[in-house]
Amino acid sequence: MKTQAKWFIMVFIASLGVVGCGGSGQTVNFDPHALPSTTKVTTNPHEDLTILVEPFQDKRPQKTRLGSRTHFWGGATHFNAWNGDLGEGMADLALEYLQQEKWQASRATTSETEAESAPADVTLTGDILVLETNAKSGFGFTDIEVKMRVAFEAKNAADGSTVRMVLGANGTNSVVTFNPKDVEELTNHVAKDLFNQLFQDLTVKDRVFHLKSENL
Repeated sequence: MKTQAKWFIMVFIASLGVVGCGGSGQTVNFDPHALPSTTKVTTNPHEDLTILVEPFQDKRPQKTRLGSRTHFWGGATHFNAWNGDLGEGMADLALEYLQQEKWQASRATTSETEAESAPADVTLTGDILVLETNAKSGFGFTDIEVKMRVAFEAKNAADGSTVRMVLGANGTNSVVTFNPKDVEELTNHVAKDLFNQLFQDLTVKDRVFHLKSENL
């Protein structure tokens, strides 16, 4: 009787687990932001150069979500960011990182007319080619993966040239107890890697952005 009772309790607990841990199909929204810089940026030798950040274009084949978490007991939870407006969200993120690096950067505002606003030295935008966040839960673990790939475009006002580069960054993490914030945190770290590459690949000469590789 004791064995049967224990067996019944174990089945009952397992049944509760199936009900409680299965995916409901809901969508969790993230709001990625720039992570604090690990190195203190005191000055920027080109801090007088002005940069206007325009909305990015979402060129992903799948635009309805970033990805999903598949649950151990079945079902899925879906992920999205910036309430689905990735173009505006990525532009805001770019602005945060530019200002963190002491660039004189701003976003375009609809309240300003062309006559009221001075033209910027550089206009920065880009195409979002890949932005994926996925998680897979097993017994006692959840593996998380984030991928980013963006085609950046910087238009120089001084000479009319355009600098283009495609940059990508990936990240993985594994947690025992999953929280949706784990996905957002990894997304922030991958975004930081992406924009670090952008700053490393660009240089300024005569108020114009150039690729450092062009000067080698």
